[in-house]
Amino acid sequence: MKPTIFPTSYHAWRHSGCAVLMCIVAVATTAANAQLRNEIKPGQVWNDTEGKPINAHGGCVIFHEGLYYWYGTHKIKGLSEKTHADGGFRCYSSKDLVNWKNEGMMLSLDRPEDEDLTHECNADRPKVIFNKKTRKFVMFFKLYLRGQGTKIAYTAVATSPDPTGPFTYRHKFLGGNSANGTGDFAMFKDDDGSLYHLAVRKPNKEFVIGKMRDDYLLPEGDYKVAKGITKHTEGPALLKHMGQYIMLASGSTGWRPNAARQFSADSITGPWTPAKNPVSGKNPHNQLGAKLTFGGQSNFILKVEGKENAFIAMFDINKPDHPYESGYIWLPITLKGSKMSIPWRDSWSLDVFK
Repeated sequence: MKPTIFPTSYHAWRHSGCAVLMCIVAVATTAANAQLRNEIKPGQVWNDTEGKPINAHGGCVIFHEGLYYWYGTHKIKGLSEKTHADGGFRCYSSKDLVNWKNEGMMLSLDRPEDEDLTHECNADRPKVIFNKKTRKFVMFFKLYLRGQGTKIAYTAVATSPDPTGPFTYRHKFLGGNSANGTGDFAMFKDDDGSLYHLAVRKPNKEFVIGKMRDDYLLPEGDYKVAKGITKHTEGPALLKHMGQYIMLASGSTGWRPNAARQFSADSITGPWTPAKNPVSGKNPHNQLGAKLTFGGQSNFILKVEGKENAFIAMFDINKPDHPYESGYIWLPITLKGSKMSIPWRDSWSLDVFK
């Protein structure tokens, strides 16, 4: 065993001591940044494992081989929606749905101006589905082309063999049997692997449903109007419970929040039955309650793996003037038959599903 050798001079000791101190500080800083959370706190700033705010807006969460993956729109700091704040799509991974590791950009909007994914297009609300037959992760997102405004809304498609990308842009299509395409949408994979595109049709604001091909890359045929779903229904998110399809959605008021909606059906194509606003309580951070959905808009419902009837409603707090600062509201869903309730909670953990 080698003896410990100490510096023989004050100068050497001082520098050695400083080096040790700097090392201790670095370790402490790293430990602080990596400190694990154990609760979800709706409406508050949510940092990743590096201590930086999570930048994944309007997105979705999937589970694959032991990990959750959260995909969302990367907003550019300092820009507004009017100045094209969408920078592409980012992914985070987690084992517990609380602590999220930044996996980087999946797809960037940095192409030449004559291509679809140029820096001044608008691309948001990414939804990722794993296709077991093709072994591909398929990303869908809403796409408004550069310089063309919001009159025509494409559904764009990108794919990757790996959940952490990078994703390769494939093509775009106009869904809903409309020359103007569809706006806010959900992609729902049923128990048999069939994938459905559910969206508000432009410009008449009817809600329509179409089945995708087996490879998920394009619609299989015509879309059908979903009977029972109120016109001007946006922000759809779905779950399936005891054979019932249950939808969480919002009204259509631009970036301004409105009251949440819910519908249920025995078949995904309907007819759908409306129910009362499922949210209750008040967001203490902005003092907004059920009439304005806590200041948020529905975006996605994720299933908690390994727990029965455990679902989380994801809402986005949109700040169009400062979209980089837009926030997240995640709340557990309580199910009673074909109806859901989503009360406000200041903080909560997955123990609520016990």
